[in-house]
Formats: sequence, C-alpha cells, structure tokens
Amino acid sequence: MTMRSTRRQFSASALAAMTLAALPTEIMASSQSFAGGKLHSFSDGPMNLPIESVFYDIFGDDRQKYLKAAKVSDGIWRRAVNVNLLEAGERKILFDVGSGLNFLPTLGELPAALDAAGVDTGTITDVVFTHAHPDHIWGILDDFDDLLMPDAAYHISQAEWDFWDSDDALNVMVPGRESFAVGAKSRFDKLRDQISFFKGGDEILSGIEAVDTSGHTPGHASFLIHNSAGPVLIAGDALTHPIISIEHPEWQDPADMDRGKAALTRKRLLDRLASDKIGLAATHLPAPGFGHVETNQSVWRYIAADS
Repeated sequence: MTMRSTRRQFSASALAAMTLAALPTEIMASSQSFAGGKLHSFSDGPMNLPIESVFYDIFGDDRQKYLKAAKVSDGIWRRAVNVNLLEAGERKILFDVGSGLNFLPTLGELPAALDAAGVDTGTITDVVFTHAHPDHIWGILDDFDDLLMPDAAYHISQAEWDFWDSDDALNVMVPGRESFAVGAKSRFDKLRDQISFFKGGDEILSGIEAVDTSGHTPGHASFLIHNSAGPVLIAGDALTHPIISIEHPEWQDPADMDRGKAALTRKRLLDRLASDKIGLAATHLPAPGFGHVETNQSVWRYIAADS
C-alpha cells in the first residue's frame, strides 16, 4: 500500500534501532542486538506543553521540585514521543501509533518517520495499544479519517476498551481534557471490526506477554518481549521520566487517572525491571527511549542504552 500524502510537511525523525537494522544512517540514532528480531524507536515529534496544563493542580514548592527535576526553565515541559516497531519473523508489530495531526502541532510525524526508514505502513501486521490517550492512539487515522493501517490486526486490553467505550470516560475527564474521551471513542468506532482484547498475563502474540500496568489509565498495559538475549519491556506511560517516575515513583503524576494505583504500579514494575534485568523501552523517556533500570539501596536509576 502506498502511503497517502498528507497536508502537513513532516520532517523525517526515526530515532533508533535496537539492532543493526538496515536504516538510512541519517535517521539511525543507536543500535543494540536483539535476538529473534529488530526493535526500532521512531519519533512522533516533540511534545511541548505549558507547565500550567501539565501541573494544573500542583502548586508552590511541590511544583518547583517537578520543574527542577525536569529542568524546566521557560515554562514549557518538553518530552519525547517514542513509538516502537518490532520486526519478528513475518510480523511487523507497532506499539501505539502517535497522535496524528489533531492533538498538538509539534506531533504527528510518525508516518513520515516510518516512510523515511523505508517502512510501508501497508506491511504493518499488528498494532498493539498501551492505552488510549491521544499521543498513543489518535494517529491511527490518516488525513481522510480512514485507518492508516487498514489491513493490520489491532490489540488493546479489555479494561482499556471498556472504559473509553463507555459514557463514564467523558464524565470523569478533567475539565479541558474532554477531547481525550471523544477522540478515543471516535477511533474505537473505526476499529470495532478488527480489534481483539487481552488481559494481563496473556500472550497476545508469539513471545509477547501483556503486563497489567493500570493506574495511568484504567486498562493501561505494558508488553514484555521474551527473547534469548534477555527480555525487553515496552512500558508505554507506566514510566515516563528518569527522575519523576523512576527515581521518585512515589511522586504523583497529574496525567495519571488513578494516582495512587499508578505509583504502586511504578514501584512494582521498577522492582521487576531491576531484579530480572529487563530492558526498557518507553514512550516519554529521552529519545530513543531505550535503557534499563538499576537499584542501589532502594533507589532506582535509569541508565540509557547509549550511556
């Protein structure tokens, strides 16, 4: 399938590959060996948000500790949006799809990044969603509101689907974020005939285990890729920042729908990552988002893959 041209000019921004994949050198940022396949990280663009919209209910000294940790000095919170593609055998599995053109003006670059790397969206066999926030699912539609990858199989946790597909989603949105619920529902309507559901612990595809990391959203899921060289976790938004969510998992994240549960999820996940020596790939960690977690006297540290 030939990718439709878009109304916005994109910049090519594929960021990394976890193996020596055959990517153009100008868009390859790093590589690691990965038994049984290739795991890539592509950028959907930078997420730049005013701090008032991020920390809308955190003030004073509490807000300042977040801003210091994130090195925010100009009132803008800058985060990467990394999207992972796993090539394993005959499958090309995309984990989340970025935001498309209707969320933030700096995002929506994934189709161009894939195209620049020689990845035809028509060859994507599976799309696996961590959750249904705009920067993870809105990019499933092209400029014409058709599925960007119409022939792919789609996978999402049953709990995540049930929440966003209900009227409750709109009713519990923070004021100003009602579009999150409306946008998720509209995309679900396009996916109904080709979506499959899973729960934590299921093997959703060969060698890929769903991990319940709910809290950020009611059905948020991460994915453990089992391979002989060592497992890798596609974390989504379960872990989003080296300091705020890894060194200090107890700190509340305003983006979490259930902040208490999300904090417990982070602590449990960090223990598992460190003790089992599991590699980490995450959406909002500094690009390309690959690394691992170490612990020293109950303090966790994120070690980027290229450190």
